[in-house]
Amino acid sequence: MSELLLREIEEQPAVARRVLASTEPEAARRAVASRSVVYLAARGSSDNAATYAKYLFETRGRIAALAAPSLFTLYRAAPDLSSAAVIGVSQSGASPDVAAVVRAARRASAPTVAITNDRRSPLARAAEHVVALDAGAERSLAATKTFTATCVALARIAGAPVEEAPDIFAAALQTRAAAEHLARRLRDPLAVIGRGYTYPIALEVALKVKELAGIWAEPHSAADFAHGPIALARRGACVLMLAARGPTIRSLRALARELGERGARVLALTDDESLAASCYAAVLVPTAAEHVVALSLVVPGQFLARALAIARKRNVDRPTGLTKVTRTR
Repeated sequence: MSELLLREIEEQPAVARRVLASTEPEAARRAVASRSVVYLAARGSSDNAATYAKYLFETRGRIAALAAPSLFTLYRAAPDLSSAAVIGVSQSGASPDVAAVVRAARRASAPTVAITNDRRSPLARAAEHVVALDAGAERSLAATKTFTATCVALARIAGAPVEEAPDIFAAALQTRAAAEHLARRLRDPLAVIGRGYTYPIALEVALKVKELAGIWAEPHSAADFAHGPIALARRGACVLMLAARGPTIRSLRALARELGERGARVLALTDDESLAASCYAAVLVPTAAEHVVALSLVVPGQFLARALAIARKRNVDRPTGLTKVTRTR
């Protein structure tokens, strides 16, 4: 079996260090700081990274919005972006709709930033400022190192401290055996729950489980889960909870207890020992700043998805039905 995916998961600390060493995110930060509104355009894993950035910007007093790129390409009804800073995010830089948002913003004289792993891509050419991830070729189809690199770059642009990210990622790599153990206790279908900074990571982990393992994994905000989907949490249901110590942890502990009382099998990726102790099984990661811990939870999530795929005898580097570059319009 090829180990491209595993190698790329293991490269994440080194890739994060390169993003931290780059001067490009700082130049982008200064450009974006000239506007009070940040408009983020992305698809797929990049959209999950953009959702993470929304929390980073808004907890620091900025307004951040996620673009609907089809407004620019299909509806021809682009909003006025002249008062916003616009960030386009795409590991390949090849998605036409994301580039269309950035081009429209640049025509409106808005500051524009492209975050991509290909500085020669259409997205990079469309933007005034480019943050090249320098992650190296990502040859497995599922995004791993480009996702975390994108999140680190966005954190720098938002002014969030992420200097400890490489070391925390390195520590998270030690969770492989625990994540593989957790995978053996997971049931299909699966609800993946987070809140605050862990919500976008729940989106990404659910996507990885779907892409790699072919399991229907449904992501939810813990707050939204209580508004209806909790009715599905009965005996036989399986829930994967992502939790980091911070303002959301008490509500996540309470939800984990309630789900367990309803008969659901609750698994967790967390730095919180109390929550872990209340779950059927859990993977513990080191504690750090909440937004850094949340991001590090994607690493055991990647290991989990990989283990599920291997158990199902799926090709982890070339999952059926996927292409590396998706071009949406």
